[in-house]
Amino acid sequence: MLKLAANLDWLFCERPIAARFQAAKAAGFHGVEGLFLWQHPLDVLLAAQRETGLPVALMNAPAGNWQAGERGLASLPDRDEAFHRSLLIARDYATALGCRKVHVMAGLRVAGHSTNAQHERLTERLRIACDVMVEADIDVLIEPLNQEDMPGYFVDNFPLAERLIRDVGRKNIGLQFDIYHCQKIHGNVAHLIDHYLPIIKHFQIASVPGRHEPGTGELNEAWLFDFIKQTGYQGWIGCEYKPSTPGPESLRWMTPYL
Repeated sequence: MLKLAANLDWLFCERPIAARFQAAKAAGFHGVEGLFLWQHPLDVLLAAQRETGLPVALMNAPAGNWQAGERGLASLPDRDEAFHRSLLIARDYATALGCRKVHVMAGLRVAGHSTNAQHERLTERLRIACDVMVEADIDVLIEPLNQEDMPGYFVDNFPLAERLIRDVGRKNIGLQFDIYHCQKIHGNVAHLIDHYLPIIKHFQIASVPGRHEPGTGELNEAWLFDFIKQTGYQGWIGCEYKPSTPGPESLRWMTPYL
């Protein structure tokens, strides 16, 4: 059985957060994840989790001023205090919710700063993140994002993410392998899953190019799911997509996996 987690910032997002937990449970998801869970009162999240019994598989650390265009803090100069504060918030929420995976966003490329300097800063900040999170038995994840959806994002390819993981050199760092982003950046998804499997700690899925539910784009997600199962992967697959239609039709793809 695949362990499918509903991303509550992409699915059911027209509802209050507690109702999103309920909707995910009713749809048959085995867990939840989210980008901005820390924006909600922790007691509300804990009550929703207790009521539904859904584990939280993944959450993002605060990523700076999102409305102003920031997309992470970890590689930005002069943001040490804000970055450390974001780690403590994420650790507190993740610990309370029993979440053992936190995605730390790198941020955008900084004009006037060399790629090497930004890489070194990101490496050091990720070491700090790992050291903060290891106290709570939490893994730090990094995710390559494609330039069409996230223009200027620093970690924009999978070899760079692999290099960062190697350079950080901590046991509790790993790759968040988003199949949608992989296809947009590199293609050849199955080959790259096989290559990066030793460092993959979480998958995410959406169709390409529309970023809708599986089965609505150019990828054969059913085949990919079977491929992932055959690798022996035991972790979560986050469903981070925009439903193509309202109502239950966009959830029918899940039926074989419930």
